[in-house]
Amino acid sequence: MLALTLSALLAVQQTATASDLVVDGIRTGRVGERYDGYLDFVSTPSASLRRAVGAINIRRRALYADLGGRTRIAPREVGMTTACKLLLRVPEGGAYQLADGEWRTRTAETPLVLPTYCPKDSR
Repeated sequence: MLALTLSALLAVQQTATASDLVVDGIRTGRVGERYDGYLDFVSTPSASLRRAVGAINIRRRALYADLGGRTRIAPREVGMTTACKLLLRVPEGGAYQLADGEWRTRTAETPLVLPTYCPKDSR
């Protein structure tokens, strides 16, 4: 049930991140995925980028709360579980952050590091 719901959530997330501004921010490493299922800024954003990312995070928060309510899983855990899949989608040159607060850049030479709570099959 959770896997099916997460698949639906990820499909919605693709739509939620469709903003050209955010896509460009992710591609250029100014916006990154976090270990908790939210986007954040690697560098100081413009006001329009801040609004666009904020809107996506508000939708993500609502989706995590909805899914958590239906599955009796804490929304924070839903976000962290979803992050395991979202982090895999970080493009080469894109940024991501683990719980240690350090921003990393995904490169061909540097393997993607996933949080330890992510299932082994997602690594």
